[in-house]
Amino acid sequence: NSNFLYLLFSPSTLNMSDPYNLARSILQKIACTLSATGSLMIASQVLQKKKNRVKLQQIILLAISFCDFVSSSAWIFTDFLMPPKGNQQSCDAQGFLLQFGNSSNMMLMVSLQVQYILVIKYGWSDRKLDKLKPYFLSLPLGFGALTATVSLVLKLFNPAYWDCWLMPYPADCTSTYEIKHGMSDLEESNCVRGDNAFIFQWAFFFAPLWAATVICFVVMYKMTKSVEEAEKKTARYSGKSNRNVQSKRRQSIQAINSEGRLTLTEVESTGQSGQIELVLTKRVKMQCIMYALGFVVVWGFKTIARLIQLFGGTVPPVFFPLAAFFLGSQGLWNALIYFRPKYSTLNEDHWWQKVWIIVRSSLFFCIENNRRERSTVGSSIAGSARSSFGAIKRSFRGATAGNNNNVVDDTARTDKNIGDSFGKGDEAVDVEAHENVGLE
Repeated sequence: NSNFLYLLFSPSTLNMSDPYNLARSILQKIACTLSATGSLMIASQVLQKKKNRVKLQQIILLAISFCDFVSSSAWIFTDFLMPPKGNQQSCDAQGFLLQFGNSSNMMLMVSLQVQYILVIKYGWSDRKLDKLKPYFLSLPLGFGALTATVSLVLKLFNPAYWDCWLMPYPADCTSTYEIKHGMSDLEESNCVRGDNAFIFQWAFFFAPLWAATVICFVVMYKMTKSVEEAEKKTARYSGKSNRNVQSKRRQSIQAINSEGRLTLTEVESTGQSGQIELVLTKRVKMQCIMYALGFVVVWGFKTIARLIQLFGGTVPPVFFPLAAFFLGSQGLWNALIYFRPKYSTLNEDHWWQKVWIIVRSSLFFCIENNRRERSTVGSSIAGSARSSFGAIKRSFRGATAGNNNNVVDDTARTDKNIGDSFGKGDEAVDVEAHENVGLE
């Protein structure tokens, strides 16, 4: 581990002469490491539970986590993959992984937002969503794979600012597009690789990215309006018993309860089904908005920098380390949002205890499962022993009733001792269940 960290942060790896590039390299590695860890935690939670593996929303988050892990891993080793430390083959590999991971990621985020609005605003059931499940996944992943493959074939992956991506080589060469439109006196392009790379940047990345950003803002607006309408309907139907309305409300509660995580206490205090639905709708709306805002924040600095370049300005040097940090932290933000409802249900006194429970159940689930199995086996043995001993005791009492009270008293005392002994095991099981509230 120490050798690995030395390779990542050694003076020979980092550019010590440029403070902004130094900050960029360090911040990017830290952010990408945390991001990859967060993506693994989400993937672990989705794959552990059968009900998560079949729900569309969870499957989309699993795909987002996979793509983010691919991108984060490629960025962690960017100093080794780019020339001069790397070669053209390693540069192509990094470019392919980044184009596939990032472009698929932003398209999957659109799928997630569309799924949210179909459930919250239009009341789609899981069965109805399952019909569109292949499109929610295949289109984003297909877009990423297609654009990455085309870019590789056209030799578009070349050293950019801090990674290998869609870039002409040399960086200041004249493209065929510029020659055809009279922007240069050259008769043919002098680009060794990546001719017209800037056109592909817009077609394969920036145009889809900005379209995805607009969709996120539209969904946030629609979700806010939907909750306002739900509040008005709840007030209008309060105290009424319309069978159709109640049926629709029950469907909405069932559709979003897995994300809203409304507890039994809250259900009792909320009262009417319309109010319960409103509480759940607000919770899911908040999750949707936070995912959208996280996406906008992550790509915000790079988008602003691109707009400055588009209008002929000079990007401030501080934008590069900030953009590198936020771009590499997508999985971290997703994990914070994903585990937020679970974190709020835990009753531990300190925040670090709650975080450790979530991390333990996600990254060390094998150890956690072994502990649960041992506790379950102990509880089963205790229950069986008490049941068998109770049956023997009852038979013995029936056979000796009125004849041997001393034996009965000794048997009762023995039964109490065994019950007390196995009762401690049951209490341990209860504590184990309490520690994992909200992690199912």
